[in-house]
Amino acid sequence: MTGVRSIIAWLGLSLVSGCGGASEPPAELNGLWSAGDAACAAGVGVRFRSEAIEAVYEDHNETLFDQPRYLVENAGEDFRVRITYDLPRLTGGANRVGAHGVLVLARDGRGLAPEAHNLIDGFTGTARLRIDDDPAVTALTLQPCGRHPWREDLRGLSAQT
Repeated sequence: MTGVRSIIAWLGLSLVSGCGGASEPPAELNGLWSAGDAACAAGVGVRFRSEAIEAVYEDHNETLFDQPRYLVENAGEDFRVRITYDLPRLTGGANRVGAHGVLVLARDGRGLAPEAHNLIDGFTGTARLRIDDDPAVTALTLQPCGRHPWREDLRGLSAQT
């Protein structure tokens, strides 16, 4: 019986340690990402970091998703990244531990757009699909600001005029 308890304790510890921490964003997501050229020029947009995905404004930053865990599913022309994040535990809200969101972002031409955004119940594993009026779709349909491989044509020449 002691052996079984040891195995269960080891598995529990492995699961907790493997799910908890944030991870580094892929290099494709470096720099500032914005909704358009005017937002880029103003320095307003989104930054993907290991500790948070942040909305960047002229005078401050706000956390959109805390402690994201990035998993690149495809690289290159078919770039796709799955981002898992823990849902905040708000006062008066659901007290279930393990509730999290899963956001899939994919390359869309010279930019990035959400393919899916699901909210997962940590207790039952059920998913709530966010399709209509999902603010993540609007907030995360982005283009890179400045020099980026996706914005450049053959031989590194800029595709912008």
